[in-house]
Amino acid sequence: MSDRPVGVGPHPAPWPTDPRFDPQLLADGDRRNVTDEYRYWRVDAIVADLDLRRHGFHVAVENWEHDFNIGTVVRNANAFVAAGVHIVGPHRWD
Repeated sequence: MSDRPVGVGPHPAPWPTDPRFDPQLLADGDRRNVTDEYRYWRVDAIVADLDLRRHGFHVAVENWEHDFNIGTVVRNANAFVAAGVHIVGPHRWD
């Protein structure tokens, strides 16, 4: 495992003036797990941009016996910009 920090450091001056950028992230660096397209953006700006591209499909997961790998399904649905994820059946988490 590398000791190298994840993400990028502070943005060089001059800073972008687009309101989607977060001044705190520009100043301190962006260590989040986001694509370079969204680097230094505010979370609400990222969500708004994704909403413009969101697909109409929903993903349903039937939880038969345990909660294993449901997080993987949710992450993949997010990666494909699904409109929603539904868990069918009993679960022990919110």
